[in-house]
Amino acid sequence: MNKNLPNKWLRKAIFDAVNNIVVDGKTIPCYDTNVSGNSRPNHYILLSTQSNEVDKSNKCEYFWDSEILLDINSIYQSAGNQGRGTITDNITDEVRRLTDNLVLDAASGLEVFIQTQSFPNSLSSNTGNQIIFRNFVRISLKIK
Repeated sequence: MNKNLPNKWLRKAIFDAVNNIVVDGKTIPCYDTNVSGNSRPNHYILLSTQSNEVDKSNKCEYFWDSEILLDINSIYQSAGNQGRGTITDNITDEVRRLTDNLVLDAASGLEVFIQTQSFPNSLSSNTGNQIIFRNFVRISLKIK
């Protein structure tokens, strides 16, 4: 296929839409793939796994079937704290709203013409030291 791989263009569009959004008075940073270091924020968005398949069903031109998974995290210290997933839900809802109609940079030469969002199972865990709430947003796109 003679079209740019959508990965970096899709990550850029999502990052630009959701990085440092303010939800419930908290600024929520977005990271590409992972968060490292000792200054990990308590609430953040990860641009997680991506996949692309070439769709050859159209004889005139091939399309990309592209997906990305966003991983929305809230972390609480567990000592004396029950933790609540409410802010994680609020962040997820704002991410849903902000990524509902993505447009890729014109320099990519790519255009989204079908987009679907889905919301796979949420996770919560208690490590003994931390309570972690995770919500996921999967964005699936057909790109020409």
